[in-house]
Amino acid sequence: MPKPLFYIGTAFCVFLALCAAATVAQQVQGGPVAFIAVRGTAMSSGTTAAWAIVVALLAAVAVAAILIRMAALLAARNLFGAFLAGASVSAAVLSLAWLVLLQVRMLSLAKRRISIAGISEMHLAAILMLGYFVALSFLALRPYFRVQASRFLSALVFFPLPLFLLIVMQELFVTASVAPLPAPTPASIVFFSVVAMLFFSIAVHCVRHRHMFIEMTNLRELLEPRIDPGRGGRPIGGVAFDS
Repeated sequence: MPKPLFYIGTAFCVFLALCAAATVAQQVQGGPVAFIAVRGTAMSSGTTAAWAIVVALLAAVAVAAILIRMAALLAARNLFGAFLAGASVSAAVLSLAWLVLLQVRMLSLAKRRISIAGISEMHLAAILMLGYFVALSFLALRPYFRVQASRFLSALVFFPLPLFLLIVMQELFVTASVAPLPAPTPASIVFFSVVAMLFFSIAVHCVRHRHMFIEMTNLRELLEPRIDPGRGGRPIGGVAFDS
């Protein structure tokens, strides 16, 4: 992948980790939770909200490029996991795009002092959809983290999806959130804490293994058998990434 895109994606991974950590601090202190252009039950100011939306779209593209690159590196070992990761990341980007479009509409209606109650409910559903696909993307990339990263990181990707399902269960059976943002709960605090650690760990992993992301990957060469010149050109085992 191009060097500028790699470094921008790594920087945005750190940025998302800081945003998730700030969300945890807001929930612990009992203050209004902010998400892009929405703060609590109201919209942010016009200029601030507009820049937040632009930054969110740029961050989505840059971070998605990093995760898709991981899926590409995984393809030689686990093709199903690579396809699942690519589909999950794509769905997460589409969910964020839909969420941002809802916020653009909410911002436009708020300027004209028109009620946004109906769109707020859709906004809450869009946030839950985004959380699901983000958690699924982490889980789908577990085979990559298990091979290329630490055991801690490969185990940590298990937690977002069960925590998200717990948030959904609380929405269904305990207390329904007041739109447009989910209500702060212990499950959501742990969820955002895990997401913050994951994005920061991904940024560190990218910096440590930047040659894997920047260099070109030829899948045909990876799938060809390795040749031992000392044995008359006979192949060694299976393919280069054979497990």
